[in-house]
Amino acid sequence: MTALDRLPALATTGVGSLPFADPAAAARHAARAYELAFCPQLPRLDGDMVREWLGGDPGRCGWNADRDRQRPAAWDPFVAQLAAQPPEHRLVKLQVTGPVTLAVALERSAGGIGTGPPSIALAREVAQWLAAAAGEQIERLAGLGLDVLLVIDEPGLAAAGLSGADVDVWHLLRDAGAAAWGLHICGAVPWAVIDGSDLDVLSFDVARCGLEPHALRALRRLLARGGRIAWGVLDPVGPGDAGDVAGTLAGALSALAGETLPLDLVAGRSLVTPSCGSGRLSEQRERLVAATLADAVDRARRTALSSA
Repeated sequence: MTALDRLPALATTGVGSLPFADPAAAARHAARAYELAFCPQLPRLDGDMVREWLGGDPGRCGWNADRDRQRPAAWDPFVAQLAAQPPEHRLVKLQVTGPVTLAVALERSAGGIGTGPPSIALAREVAQWLAAAAGEQIERLAGLGLDVLLVIDEPGLAAAGLSGADVDVWHLLRDAGAAAWGLHICGAVPWAVIDGSDLDVLSFDVARCGLEPHALRALRRLLARGGRIAWGVLDPVGPGDAGDVAGTLAGALSALAGETLPLDLVAGRSLVTPSCGSGRLSEQRERLVAATLADAVDRARRTALSSA
């Protein structure tokens, strides 16, 4: 059994950013409103996903491997929340801005095109520093008896010019001590890159991107090698009602199951998320997103698991 096997089928989790200005409130929400707690990124306090890790505008601050970085604003409250109320399954999620995304930002700030071999070479350097930072967080959580799913956020990966031979760019992060690792891609998914990697979880936006035949083939291969899928079924900007979200999820599960995979197996290897973070929205909207997602998953479980 892996750490991911301890999660319930269709476990809910968030995607990185939350709109809270109070780190303690954000930590409580991330741990209580979702079944897989996650350390929230707080754009109102930390800046966007690039600034959070580089500490400022990449064109001004630059980067080097010795650079120190303060912990995110929500880190200490999140650890305190988990120490007081650890999840029964003993698994939590950390999400880091990916080395490719950071390297592209740095390249473009210096006048480069932000794609191809120069960016990939820089990403390998950035990954060393990211892995060290993530490793410290993973070790701290291990001290609480918790395993970590480390998710690397690479939103524009399809435009970064990676090939199947470049998947080693994430290997240092993969080996940072987490029980499992994965990628979150909220834009177009480069399926050849996914096929060439050994990730445990792929998190992507099915609500807006849909499922083309080549995507279904790649996802079936991912499941066949023991991986899992985090379905982004709810657009935080316009979440709709739980029935609509449950329908989107049920359609995705059924399409992937097809004639070759049992529906309950697909559900058992699935997580469910919003399609992206809610950091630029309101706290009220985020609470609606979490409640709608929970309701939709409850409906989907009754359908997918009762048919087994």
